[in-house]
Amino acid sequence: MKIVLAMSGGVDSACAGLLLRRMGHEVLGVTMLIDGFPPSPAMDSGVKECCSKLGIEHRYIDVSETFHREVILPAAEACVSGLTPNPCSLCNPAVKFGELLKFTRSVGGELLATGHYVRQVRRNGKTFLRRGADRAKDQSYFLALLPEESAEKVIFPLGELTKPVIRVIASDYGFKFRKSEESEELCFVPPGINSGDEILRRAEVASRPGRIVFRGKTVGYHQGVHRVTLGQRQGLGVALGVPAFVKSIDARKAVVELETDSSTLMRDEFFLIRRGEAPMPEDGEYEIQIRYRSRPVRCTLSEISGGLYKVRTAQALRAVTPGQIGALYRGDELCGGGIIDLGDDL
Repeated sequence: MKIVLAMSGGVDSACAGLLLRRMGHEVLGVTMLIDGFPPSPAMDSGVKECCSKLGIEHRYIDVSETFHREVILPAAEACVSGLTPNPCSLCNPAVKFGELLKFTRSVGGELLATGHYVRQVRRNGKTFLRRGADRAKDQSYFLALLPEESAEKVIFPLGELTKPVIRVIASDYGFKFRKSEESEELCFVPPGINSGDEILRRAEVASRPGRIVFRGKTVGYHQGVHRVTLGQRQGLGVALGVPAFVKSIDARKAVVELETDSSTLMRDEFFLIRRGEAPMPEDGEYEIQIRYRSRPVRCTLSEISGGLYKVRTAQALRAVTPGQIGALYRGDELCGGGIIDLGDDL
């Protein structure tokens, strides 16, 4: 079988290629360029070394136009609206599994493979995604918006393995492991740069400074609502003498409100907005995960209108953040997801 492998020059995609080769598949490596520029020397050398050791061909494809349109612009709009977007979850359906699936078809490939730690199961003729065997590295949350049609054409060779096992495989085969690969920062944001600043820069959108208030009084100033998120405590540049966090963000007035009473951040009811062709399950009981590293909690889901769903959780959650992804599960199985909205303007 001919399989196209998404490669970054890192250990995960390299080991995915190795496993596919050991299974006897024909593998073609491909790396996305999201800036329209030649790859960095580090990436290029890493990819070439991997492909040379695996004995496979490799190509670069320029996806910068789609990346800008489908990831940067929506993320920038969310940022200036006082939301906290999840660029990776926007990128996966449109770019990583959108453009790469188009490329896969164009070269006669049957499947697209990636190094995600995600498993799959087929039932009643359909493919469903499941959490990776390594719960510490599970990346299913970021695929909550992936259309069902795309999931049918993807394979995840690392889904049943753990990161320690992958390190051993890489070492035994002679792949070099770099600790920098463990970074969970956004791939397009340079080290030390605020992600919101970088998103606005790429979108050519100006930031709007404003006030930070506490119980009606101005206690400081911010450089733009894109720099703060609900529940944030650090990096606000305000000293009240007691721990304070962001309670609300008024993007229209550029006002960030602080509070010290943590109970005001607790919420057991909010909404999910379906995006594009993202899967959303029928009304019923599920578990919902509102952040990549958060613990899933039991909830009930009910559709209010086309593409709008109400979520009621079994226990109150802290800082449910509009703009983030709410991923729905039943056990280890990913059922779908949407973009979180608190319902203030619905």
